[in-house]
Amino acid sequence: MGCCCSRRFFEEENGTVRYQLINGRRYHNLSSSVYFLANDDEEVYRLSRYHNAIKDIWVGLFHSPVEEKLRQGARVIDIGCGSGIWILDVARQYPNSNFVGIDISPILPTEGLPSNVTFIQYNVLDGLPFEDSSFDLVHQKFMVCAFTEVQWEEKVIPELIRLTRPDGWIEILEADAILISDGTVTRRIAKAFHDFLVSKGINPSIGKEIPRIFENSNMFSEIKHRQKTIKLGKRHGESGEETLRFCISGLSSARGTLSTSMNLMPEHYDALIETMIIETEKCSTDFIQHRICAHKRI
Repeated sequence: MGCCCSRRFFEEENGTVRYQLINGRRYHNLSSSVYFLANDDEEVYRLSRYHNAIKDIWVGLFHSPVEEKLRQGARVIDIGCGSGIWILDVARQYPNSNFVGIDISPILPTEGLPSNVTFIQYNVLDGLPFEDSSFDLVHQKFMVCAFTEVQWEEKVIPELIRLTRPDGWIEILEADAILISDGTVTRRIAKAFHDFLVSKGINPSIGKEIPRIFENSNMFSEIKHRQKTIKLGKRHGESGEETLRFCISGLSSARGTLSTSMNLMPEHYDALIETMIIETEKCSTDFIQHRICAHKRI
């Protein structure tokens, strides 16, 4: 039997119903957005907590060769910035540069901001309110579940290219949305998640396709693509433990939609997730991430 959700809609000042509460968590309610994860304080915590693990896994906040520009004074935009923690971290290290964080969700920080940081709530699919060639570094992270493959190709990447100055860089950190595992329960959840994403037009492995899309644009003099496999679970150290926690909290955020697509009651879905956590400590489970850096032609 499918899930029976406690659902309530609420409005913004302009009267548009943009968000909905399902079982006490806030989600988008926009026809233009396929994003189905929560956009509340719990999601802010999930994103912020994993920030330090990412720095350890990838050894640093960015890989594009822009450090000297940042020291001297550059303009940087982070699209889909979530909690804003990446922007805040980089901005404090490079006070001569200016940073803009963009996100569709109302989870952006508003207090105690450095003077070189601005946050704006905006949907990149609507086209961002900046002139062409406005930024030296355009950064984006973990947006695989936010856009359909068509939106990536026709709207998102063209917008990133438009915003980037000649001789500037685009850097994208992306993850494959599907875990690879020897575990029976984990494979079941992964298949259900894969089928759900595909039904919404989302490519669960869009990170592998981004270099091709960049290449086809003929706008870049250099494209670098690095892939890393993170093994989940405590036995793989702090990065494995934190990555498992990040993935599990993401699956919990998708509880309403995924339990329905699996034809499960929420409590049965929760039981599967708990079994998956136990299974991960016994079976090999991999989470693949991609880092793409592209240098725009002069």
